[in-house]
Amino acid sequence: MRRILKIIACFFIALTGWTTACLATEPTGSGDHPLVGRYEGSRITSYKTVAFDRVDLLNGPLAKSFNDEALPDERKLTVEGKSFRIIYEAPADRSALEVDANFARSLEAKGFQMLYACANGACISGSTSYYRFGALLDDSRRNFRYADGIAYRLALLKRPQGDVYVSILVGQSASAPIVAMRIVEVQPIDTDKIVFLDASAMKDGLVTNGHVALYGIYFDTDKANLKTESAPTLAEVAKLLKANPDLTLLVVGHTDNQGDFAYNVSLSERRAASVIDSLTGSYGVPKSRLVPFGAGMSSPVALNDDEAGRKLNRRVELVRR
Repeated sequence: MRRILKIIACFFIALTGWTTACLATEPTGSGDHPLVGRYEGSRITSYKTVAFDRVDLLNGPLAKSFNDEALPDERKLTVEGKSFRIIYEAPADRSALEVDANFARSLEAKGFQMLYACANGACISGSTSYYRFGALLDDSRRNFRYADGIAYRLALLKRPQGDVYVSILVGQSASAPIVAMRIVEVQPIDTDKIVFLDASAMKDGLVTNGHVALYGIYFDTDKANLKTESAPTLAEVAKLLKANPDLTLLVVGHTDNQGDFAYNVSLSERRAASVIDSLTGSYGVPKSRLVPFGAGMSSPVALNDDEAGRKLNRRVELVRR
């Protein structure tokens, strides 16, 4: 009913000359990648970019009996760099193979090398294979759109400032072809961006703000055991407490928003407890001066939209009691 009303409204607006009011809007901040572009008449329906990401790209044919939810190692090309995920809806009167062919010619004209390409049954077989293939490569829950045909290609542009990988999946459906694009601009990660705090800087933060974030305390992924690289920061915390015998602290663990809420609260509290165990066991700090607390994902200091923000949210904080 809502779609019918929109059509009627747009027809009325068209009669008055204000046709732009009915144009479908694209996500705020979205845009075409300058090296790839879009098929004429397409519109962006989903857009996401990450400053530094690790992306797995399909680089060869899948087994005919393939029925997994992740790429097999022998068909996975893992690249790191700035990533783009762009989803387009192509014009309804065009086919997936036509859209794919246009991208192929355009990329080749720009100097891209084709690493792998397939279409329909050459990609994977089976009664639900197109759905499965779409679900595997398009993580935006649009696999139902890959119903009547698929085309996929992976291309590489080698350039002095960093290679660029482009994967394009085009799905055919009754309504309109959909184009799922993953682009990675290979670049080295910027390291040493987290500032090491000594005891004096920790005290300044506690005096000024009542709390201070520590980014020099490291844990294995999804675990609470401390890594050896945490030792310098732990030593400074012990130095801070020794120099200020009346100071008592909450040791608060924080996580990003990935995973279950309750689990992250538990994980963050276990990490806080690990910090206290290390300070009391290895540095002689009285346990009575420290209280563990797990905040989980509840107090972010940055958006969790990309890895850069999530990295800032994964931290341990000292809070003055």
